Amino acid sequence: MTRRFLPATMILLFAMLPGPPARADTTIRLNGSRDVANTVIQVKGGMVRLAPPNLPAYVLYDQSRNLAIYVDATRKTYTEIDQQSLDNYAGMVSTLRGQLQLLPPGQRAMLEQRLGDLTGVPTGSFPDLGNLHTVDRGGRTIAGFHCQLHLVLNDRQAVGDVCLSTAAEAGISRPDFTTLMAMMDFLHHMAGTAQELAGDLTGSSRLLLSGLQGIPVAARDYQSRRQFTVAGVSRQPVPASRFNDYRDYRKQALMEALAQRR
Repeated sequence: MTRRFLPATMILLFAMLPGPPARADTTIRLNGSRDVANTVIQVKGGMVRLAPPNLPAYVLYDQSRNLAIYVDATRKTYTEIDQQSLDNYAGMVSTLRGQLQLLPPGQRAMLEQRLGDLTGVPTGSFPDLGNLHTVDRGGRTIAGFHCQLHLVLNDRQAVGDVCLSTAAEAGISRPDFTTLMAMMDFLHHMAGTAQELAGDLTGSSRLLLSGLQGIPVAARDYQSRRQFTVAGVSRQPVPASRFNDYRDYRKQALMEALAQRR
């Protein structure tokens, strides 16, 4: 699970307002910062595929099983990430950190660094997500989409802004809205369990967790300077193989997948 695309692409998956029923698939293309440009998000039949540019790895979300699937096409492996695996992961990290508190400061500092290397979770604390709130800044038209601009604040400090369209305005169908909403709920759970898996919560993902409803057609994070604009939304059919070709790969456990990234 690479840092380079998860935080930025997950911004797009806010809770969204429903649009008119339809059976067409959805393809959303992004443009913006280098780690976002040319990212493609595809939705079909209860599945979401998030593919970054120029990388052999991508992420799927399976609504029927409520889990994410990290696919590494180079190694021909995949890792399923469900709530149970997240809970086990969080429990392991909590136990290790509790044991570290019993050690002398020098030894603890050295092992804390190793713990971060092992788990991918920084030793710092999570930001207080309860302090996030938004201020409506009025209507805009961005990249041909009418949207409502919202300023996102952490306490009283502005941390970013996002412009939201309704699903109907952006051309998102009701079934695809439902799938993206389910993924959004899952990502909220991920964000509360494993910072590395959900993205850097001190950066762009603060926008993801701000509680806004609507389809973000543009977003900026002031601290990380990440930004994106939806370059286009298509309702053309997407081949089913885009969502199931990983099934011939080798399945691996979450900790094995994390270890391979070091």
